[in-house]
Amino acid sequence: MARRYITRKTLAALFAKSGNVCAFPGCNDELVTRRNLFIGQICHIEAANPSAPRFNPNSNDEERRSFENLVLFCYRHHKETDDASTFDVQSLKSMKQEHEAKHGQKPFKVNEAFLHRLESEMDAYWAAIATANRTAHVVPEFAIPIRVGTPASQQFAEVYKALERLGAILDTLWAMDGTLNDEIRDHLVSLAYNVAAYDAVPRYKNPFFHRNWELHALAVNNSRADLFIALKQAEVRFLEEYVKTHHSERNALERLEATKAELQAIAVSAGYVD
Repeated sequence: MARRYITRKTLAALFAKSGNVCAFPGCNDELVTRRNLFIGQICHIEAANPSAPRFNPNSNDEERRSFENLVLFCYRHHKETDDASTFDVQSLKSMKQEHEAKHGQKPFKVNEAFLHRLESEMDAYWAAIATANRTAHVVPEFAIPIRVGTPASQQFAEVYKALERLGAILDTLWAMDGTLNDEIRDHLVSLAYNVAAYDAVPRYKNPFFHRNWELHALAVNNSRADLFIALKQAEVRFLEEYVKTHHSERNALERLEATKAELQAIAVSAGYVD
């Protein structure tokens, strides 16, 4: 799932309590110039990406982009606080709280045009990804499409389609293994071999009779069920968080209710093949 954008409401609150200065103690570098140029940096206290400092795997996208998890620094102090061994989560939270307590009583207001531009800059990354995928791929005819604009209510539909395609491939391989013995026998007959000895081998000793039956019938089916249920759980979790900030998106709300009902039915009916 793509990284979630910081909302304009959250951006406005951050700037309002910033005093338009870097939150690092003792630093008075401004964040927005008189010409409405943003020269500061938006810093995540708990990182947005797994490879970044202070990432919390138990957090979710809504918590990572929340007001409580964001602080405004100048460029130099944003880089300096990337040192998680010196600046841990608690130290940055304390820094943010002290700074906002000092400057929050005299709110710094930024106009809507500035917020819109900042929001657009954050969206530009994903637009660039989409453009690169369409026009700059090293082998355009084999490019796997990245659908950046897919609505939240449809994100998992794409995953389920891919799972269905994978299932169809596995079913084809099962069918091929199931006819392998007959194909070998027919080939020997076409070459004028006497297949009496071949036919005399008991099926349970014939390595070509229903080859890989246990793999196909048990392991593959059970793994497919595990993957489907994990995806269904992830879809419910994702939509639960999404609708918290998108109350008016009817499609997402309807999809959440339908998926919850599906998962409830699965909880009392799904079982392993044995």
